This record gives sequence, structure tokens and C-alpha cells, in this order.
Amino acid sequence: MTSLLKQLRKRFGGGSDTVILQASDKLRLSGKAVRVECQETAFIVRMGKQTLHVCPDRPVDPGLRKPPYDYLVFDPGLYHSGIAQSLRIQPGETLSIDYRQEQQKLVFSRPKHAFRRHLQITYDGKSLVFRDPISELGTYLSLLSDEQESGLLERGRSLSKQRIREIYGGPVVQLQADKALATLKKVNLLLRRDSFRKQDSLGNAGSIVELPGYLTPVIVGDLHAQVDNLLKILCENHFLESLDRGEAALILLGDAVHPEADEQLAAMDSSVLIMDLILKLKLAFPKQVFFIVGNHDSFSPDVMKGGVPQSVLWERRLAELRGKEYCQELALFYRQSPLLILSKDFVACHAGPPCSKHSFEMLVEARQHPELVHELTWNRIKSKNWPLGYRRGDIKRFRKSLGLDESVPFIVAHYPQSKNDTLWLNVDGIPNHHILFSARPDQVALFTRVKGELTPQIYPAEKLLGTVNSEPG
Repeated sequence: MTSLLKQLRKRFGGGSDTVILQASDKLRLSGKAVRVECQETAFIVRMGKQTLHVCPDRPVDPGLRKPPYDYLVFDPGLYHSGIAQSLRIQPGETLSIDYRQEQQKLVFSRPKHAFRRHLQITYDGKSLVFRDPISELGTYLSLLSDEQESGLLERGRSLSKQRIREIYGGPVVQLQADKALATLKKVNLLLRRDSFRKQDSLGNAGSIVELPGYLTPVIVGDLHAQVDNLLKILCENHFLESLDRGEAALILLGDAVHPEADEQLAAMDSSVLIMDLILKLKLAFPKQVFFIVGNHDSFSPDVMKGGVPQSVLWERRLAELRGKEYCQELALFYRQSPLLILSKDFVACHAGPPCSKHSFEMLVEARQHPELVHELTWNRIKSKNWPLGYRRGDIKRFRKSLGLDESVPFIVAHYPQSKNDTLWLNVDGIPNHHILFSARPDQVALFTRVKGELTPQIYPAEKLLGTVNSEPG
């Protein structure tokens, strides 16, 4: 330890020393702050029986690999075994390990050992400053080789990109008309019978998916033709691997189509591609991929944005590319797809709960109740711009009709609360009511389950279509 402290160091303000760590060093954080030039380096922090890895999060797209990168902080034993929780530090931020941060307990396998310390990591884009004032407990910092960790992260993402191509049958490009029609027809056959959906009185699959508890949900909000955001999700956090292992379910809360950007409102080719990808995923994982219908998932002339009749243009473009029969089959897909999904620890639909009286049986039979379909796909929380929207009491009645406690999260998409964010928790002061919008060009949010608890996660968006299609194999 003495030889380590005699290394070349430069004094910075704030009482921290810059230390050049060597591979064999194990530095004890003994009260004062220690600054380490990161240079894309990964680190190990040991806190008693709790180990953390602090690693640069290099973008999947090689064209974006220009530091400074974000850093990920995670428990390697949990993070590399399946869907897990991690912490992200962006340049200019400080991360404090604090038991009062509810989601942090999901990160650690030994949370008591982590929370007994007061570890703090500050990142300025060039260096990381590590602090732990509770020095008598022993917190140790050392290097982690790039091959050990960052290489492992990149290999996992590379395997996910290859697997996407396998599922799709090659590069992710628009399918030829005959192949697209064949794929859609196969999916429609699957939708006629679904082991997780009670039949309605007509003998068709009802409108509610009852997800079994052994499937870890990966809940995604509106995508609005952002193919890259869906690819990003499939490349992260063992999500695709967990689908392959039969352990996870991908839940898409509707509005897959129709771009949001003003200059792209009338462009429909990205919508064609994202539906091709979703349908291929449904075929690959028929009991694990669920598409919940949104208001944009139709050919209704009522669907407009900025004066652009998007659903009319959507049907017209599909007819040009694939013919009338494809349009008929996609309309059937919309009619056969569920309207809400129910699990032991969440309920989700595209838009909002019904404001009208309803029962569980009516929700199963929702296709025979047009007003229910409209509310589940169009409703919004009450506001100045939407005075007839749903309120706290409507959510309470909705949960009760499904036999759920008030503590069970209710998740919707459809109605973003601002132009820049992707996730809103406890919307309008309503506990356990969350809105998810996954179509932002810079970030993508989702909900998943970690250590038995439903938790939100946000990932930086990337342009991934090109790099997925260039992946060898």
C-alpha cells in the first residue's frame, strides 16, 4: 500500500488525489477522496461481501464510440446471470450509495454490506472520484481488466445482434410481399388460440392476457416506428437471452407505427419495418411476445397527427407494397390482439382505464363493447386539454374489477407528460400509476422485474439498425 501511495499523483482541489492504479493494486478508501483517471478503465469496488463493477458503457454502434462514455455500476454476479438492475453515471453526475434510494436495493446481492458504507462516485468525464468516509469498515478499489468486464459486455451485445438476425432470417429490412403476408398469416393463426387468454363468448381469445408469474415482463411503451429503440432493448440486459431461455415476456403497449417527428408524420416505411420485426418476434416467441393494441394500430381515419391522416396513409402504403390481402390480414391482427395484460404485480394497457362501469367479464368480452375498446386505446388522464379523461377513482375501480390491490402498479403509454422525457412515475399524484413512452430518439424506458420487484429502467437510444445488419454471421 505504501508503494501505491508513492506513485505519481497530482493534487486537485476538493481534497482528492489523482492516483495511477496498477493491475495488482488494491487501494483502501480511507476517508478522503481519491481521483482516478478513467481512460475507459473498469474498476472493482469491494465492500465487505459486496462486490461492484464500475465499467464504461461503450455504445453498441461503433460510430458513436467517442469518450466520455457513461459508466455502469452493477453487481457482476447478478448482472451476468440474467435480467438485473444497474446504476448509471453520466459525465457531471455523482452517484451515492444510499439505502433511501428505493431502486438501489435491487442492484446488490449483499445490500447490507453496501449500505453500511457511504460510497460516493463522482464523474467529470475524464476522471472518477471515489469517496467512502466510513473507512473503518473497509472499502477497496482496484482495476478490472477490459477483457474481464467491458469485453464481456460487448460480447453479450454482439451475440444479441447476431440472434436478432437469426430470428429475422437475415438483415432487418422490409420483407418481400409474399414473405410478409405468410408471416402475418402465421401470427393470426397463433392469435386465434392463446393459452394465456380466456375465450370470449364467441370462442375467440378474449381481450385480457393473464401473464404467468414465471415470465419476467419487459414492458415497452409507444415505439412509433422507432426500430432502433426496439433493437436497443433486445441488445440490453439479457432481455433477448431471457426470451430464448423461456424466462421473459416482451410486452409492447401499442402504437408501434407512425413516426412522431413533424417532418416524418407522413412517412410509413419505418412503420412497415417495425411491424415486420414485431411479427417475426411473435413467431419466434409465440407465448412470450404480446402486442397490446393502441389507437394508432388501426386503419381508422380518426387517427391523425398535425393534420396528417396517418392511418389512411398507413393503409395506402401497405396496399402499394403488399396488396389488399395484406391489409385485410393486418386488420384481422389488430382485431385479434389483446387490449390489456394482467400479472400478479402489474396491469397494463395502452391508454387508460374505462371511465364507464365494467367488470372482468366485460373486459374479456371487450371486442363486443366498442366503448370499452375506445377507452382502453384512446383515454387519457384528466387535464385541461382532456377534461373528460380518467381520474384516481377510475383507476381504483379498474383495479377492483381485476381483483387487484391498490398497490399493484398500473402502467399505460399513449400520453407523454412532456416532450423530452420517457417515463413518469405516480402520475398526477396517483400512487403506482405510471406512464411509459418509449419512442424518444435519445432515450428509451421500460419496466421489468428484478429480484421479484417491478422496476423502471432507462437506456440511452442508439441508431442500431445499420450495426445489427452489418453483424457477421
